[in-house]
Amino acid sequence: MKTLLIARREYVECLRDGRLLWAGGLTVLLLLAALAVGWQNRVAVESERTAAQQLDYQDWLAQAERHPHDAAHQGMHVFKPLPPLAIVDPGITPYVGSTLWLQAHRQSEVKFRPAQDATGLQRFGNLSMAWVLQILGPLLVIVLGFNAIAGEREQGTLRQLMSLGVRPRQLLAGKALSLAASLGTLLLPLAVAAAGFVAAGTPPEARGDTWLRVLALLLTYALYFSTMIFLVLAVSGWAKTSRIALVTLLAIWIAGATLMPRAASDLAREWHPSPTRVEFNRNLDDDLSAEHARAWQSHFGVDKRWGADLPLNRWGEALQVDDQAGYTVLDRHFGKLWNAFADQQRMQEWGGVLVPLLAVRALSMAVAGTDFAHHRDFSVAAEQQRRTMQDLISHDLIHHADPLGHQHFSYKAGPEFWATVPPFTYAAPPLGFALRESWRAQLALIAACLLAGVLALVAMPRRA
Repeated sequence: MKTLLIARREYVECLRDGRLLWAGGLTVLLLLAALAVGWQNRVAVESERTAAQQLDYQDWLAQAERHPHDAAHQGMHVFKPLPPLAIVDPGITPYVGSTLWLQAHRQSEVKFRPAQDATGLQRFGNLSMAWVLQILGPLLVIVLGFNAIAGEREQGTLRQLMSLGVRPRQLLAGKALSLAASLGTLLLPLAVAAAGFVAAGTPPEARGDTWLRVLALLLTYALYFSTMIFLVLAVSGWAKTSRIALVTLLAIWIAGATLMPRAASDLAREWHPSPTRVEFNRNLDDDLSAEHARAWQSHFGVDKRWGADLPLNRWGEALQVDDQAGYTVLDRHFGKLWNAFADQQRMQEWGGVLVPLLAVRALSMAVAGTDFAHHRDFSVAAEQQRRTMQDLISHDLIHHADPLGHQHFSYKAGPEFWATVPPFTYAAPPLGFALRESWRAQLALIAACLLAGVLALVAMPRRA
């Protein structure tokens, strides 16, 4: 009962002094703007992606008669779909691109990153609901709760309150419940609106998984704001005055929102280095050349690729051998590169115990389907499409090998063969995949919340 009375009193005072109206109102306006921007961007991107994917495959089917290997070098393009929850958290999407060129002999990187066309302001992040909640959300909690305990100590009402027999955990629960109610008043209506926009942009077959992701995202931010509430109350309970509490909390916010994430990123790259683009391409080319040489020597007994020693009627077989030899090398190099990125991410996730922003950022992206694990899953699926195309072309060239041995390039495939290459379809993995990939961030965020709760309880006054 005492807990509810404290919470009610704090909530009413927060309404009366205008902090909830002004600070909360500005935050709500930013969130609404971010929701509108995210919705408009996803609608535009998805319509363009769908049209581009269809047109590209139609171009493939409409090719004139030509040698299949020429068609393989022209290849086709595949486009990464934007998940429904990208309107809330675009994650790494602006930095990794959306288009893959499936060409002969080589696995491609994703192209056309929006960040390439961005201004210097890009380093501060994109305007999204996730960015506002992760960066400005803690600032809102600070504004609402910095004087929750310190202010009562200054006014002399804390001694009166404690003289009524209020226990520290009752005081903590009441203050925390008040702050949670204030945040809920502002954010729950927006959460409902965002969920409606997400549902409207989700295909019927994916709505079940999307609703589960929405629920998981709500729980993620509920845990994050609980951590912030406990941290604010811990500092307010420790500080002698409201001014000290406010300055301390602002310093913590600046360090946690700007300095520590950058330091964690640099440290992760130092401990788990990844090669530069030049180094990666050089090492990949060297290994591909060596592997191709071994494969040609083993299968054909020749040292030179595509030389006069190999009859033209065996070039289809040679293409198949060449590609199959390269698959292992490509998997090894790209797997090593992707594992380095994943190790860097995992290290930062563990840092979320002390810097909750690192944990909530990773978990939010994972649940939204816009993190590196989902991007890697798409890249693997696109590469499988490329290999399917290559294997079909090589098999067709073997089947139509010229018996005379010198008219290899006179063979022309037609629309019937182009249609044997299936269109690219991609379905994002379900929520279970995201939760398995982000279990470190989940543990880190839970640990951060428990740690903040313990600090807040210890900081609560214990006598009148």
